[in-house]
Amino acid sequence: MPARPFRFISKLFKAGRPRDDRKNKLGRLEQTIGYYFKNVKLLETALSHLSYVNETGLSYNDSNERLEFLGDAVLDLVVSEYLYTRFRTASEGDLTRSKSSIVSRSALARKAARLKLEDYLVYSQESFPDLRRGWKTVISNSLEAIIGAIYLDGGLLAVKTFVYDKLLDSGKAELSFDSLQEAKNSLLHLSQINYHSQPSYRIVEVSGPEHAKKFVCEVMIKG
Repeated sequence: MPARPFRFISKLFKAGRPRDDRKNKLGRLEQTIGYYFKNVKLLETALSHLSYVNETGLSYNDSNERLEFLGDAVLDLVVSEYLYTRFRTASEGDLTRSKSSIVSRSALARKAARLKLEDYLVYSQESFPDLRRGWKTVISNSLEAIIGAIYLDGGLLAVKTFVYDKLLDSGKAELSFDSLQEAKNSLLHLSQINYHSQPSYRIVEVSGPEHAKKFVCEVMIKG
């Protein structure tokens, strides 16, 4: 019986020198992400799920978990600096919410899908049903691991370029702040501190046509 593709790939990784077809595939990914590794082993590690490492007998350090940890921190720094510089009058709350919308698991999973990382990630075929249920986490973690790998291979500037181009759509990503929600959060905070209660809201007037209604809302604190 011929060896399963998964087993065959594992031998390629153990050898330390990916066969030409795997090397070509990684080269296509480098072209997609816009970064070419000096140490391609970092890219291989970023694409190696822990289930793959456990099944093939490699060490924990051959999985992408440590790179994911590093990439998460580096991504947080790069996005924070970008938002701080771009939105010079935004409040801390605005910046925090905008950053969350960029680095959330769902947002990263969408970017990872756009980069087709699923085509390059290696994992245990036997664990696939379980992994599939948490696939957003798996694929978003792999993207963070790639960011960690880029940081180690090319430094912070290389990461900034990647994040700007691929995660922020070359600065064209739509980023908005909900000033009304920020005001409501501030009022809630002040109400809890000063009055030990929460504001209550009530719609008192509705006007205008069906497609463009206007609402007047009343807010009360302890009457």
